[in-house]
Amino acid sequence: MRSTWVLALTIGGLLVAHPAGGQVGMGPNHKTGAPFRAKLSPPLADGTVLLVKGHVRDGATGDGIDGAELDAWQADATGHYDLDGFDYRARVITDEQGYFEIETIVPSNYGPPPHIHMIVSAPGYGRTVTEMLFLDREHPTSERPELTPKLVERKHGAKTYLEGTFDVTLRRGA
Repeated sequence: MRSTWVLALTIGGLLVAHPAGGQVGMGPNHKTGAPFRAKLSPPLADGTVLLVKGHVRDGATGDGIDGAELDAWQADATGHYDLDGFDYRARVITDEQGYFEIETIVPSNYGPPPHIHMIVSAPGYGRTVTEMLFLDREHPTSERPELTPKLVERKHGAKTYLEGTFDVTLRRGA
C-alpha cells in the first residue's frame, strides 16, 4: 500500500515529510500527462507572478535527489482549472543537486485557500502528495502553517514578483 505524506514548507529550511493520514490528496482536478516545463501559467497570464524554488532531498542524508519529478497543477486567477488542456499544469525534474524552479501566478481561491497541488516522486523513494497554501483576504491565517510558505517580494527591473521556497524531503522505499 502506498503512503501519502504531508510536506512542511519554509523559507531556507530542510523539511521532513510525515504521514498525512489522508488529509492531503490529489483532488478531482489532477490530469496525467502534463508537459515537462518550468512554467505552469500560460504566457501573459493575469495575476501576480510567483517563483517557487527549492530542493528535493533524501530524508536520511539530506543530499539533493537528482532526477526527482514534481507534477504541479493549480487554478487560474479566476479560480478555474483547465480541464481540457494543460494550462496551469506542468512537470519539472530536479537537477544534480535536487534543485528546481517553477514560475506561475499566485492562484485564486474558489472556496478553499489558494493553493498549488504537487506530487513529488523519485525512483527508489516514496511518492508525496501535497498542496502549497497561500493566504488571501478570505483566508488571512492558515490552520496549516507548515504548508503555507512565506512569500518575499522581489524586483527585476521595473517588474515585481513574489518568491517562495518549497523544499521537499523524500524517504527511501516509503
